[in-house]
Amino acid sequence: MQHTLTFKHDNKKYVSKPFDFEAMCIINDAHNDENKNGPLNICREAVDYMFEGTDATQDIIDAIDVGTHSRLCMELWKFYIDALTTKNE
Repeated sequence: MQHTLTFKHDNKKYVSKPFDFEAMCIINDAHNDENKNGPLNICREAVDYMFEGTDATQDIIDAIDVGTHSRLCMELWKFYIDALTTKNE
């Protein structure tokens, strides 16, 4: 199953590219950084990455409200944890 993030801004829906190995590495590097604590800090850069190459420009991502950005970080954290705990079949 492919995991994507979605949000609405100015009545337009934005969909990220699928969660991939690069997103996993960005989160893992942040997770191993002793200066970053909690999923919101750990996943912030990966949220930006997930929307690279989509209609959601960096200006749009920067303009979303804190609640939406937090939700995106938490969803991305769940994708990361799922990837860590799921066995390859």
